[in-house]
Amino acid sequence: MNSDMHLWILWIIAGCGAAGGFVNVFIGDSGLHLPKIENDVFLPGFIGIVLIGMAAALGSWASMKGATLIGADARPLALSTMDIANSMLIGFGGVKWWKSEIEKDILQRTAAVAANKQADPAAAAVIATASPLEALKAALNMH
Repeated sequence: MNSDMHLWILWIIAGCGAAGGFVNVFIGDSGLHLPKIENDVFLPGFIGIVLIGMAAALGSWASMKGATLIGADARPLALSTMDIANSMLIGFGGVKWWKSEIEKDILQRTAAVAANKQADPAAAAVIATASPLEALKAALNMH
């Protein structure tokens, strides 16, 4: 198998990871937007989400296929439906994990901001039920 075919396999794996990651754009409060900074929080937008999905899928695929490229049992790369499905799933899961880490950081910042303000029952109700960014906004607007 020539190197051009290997590149096509990598592009297919990356594209499937991007597709799996892109689904996350519509889960939660991400939305379809470009990268931006809001309330000192970096929001990667759909571009960052797609790139993370690609990286997760390529990393996972490479860890599974690395052993087949070297050693006595080396064989040419092949693309299977399992590789495609796994790439989409890993792209989705990798982005979901990454978004969860960002949301955790936002909620920790929200707690720190709210702890330094006067008690505000209305803001507490918003913080308890809102998305992480909306909770941070409510905490920043407390008096």
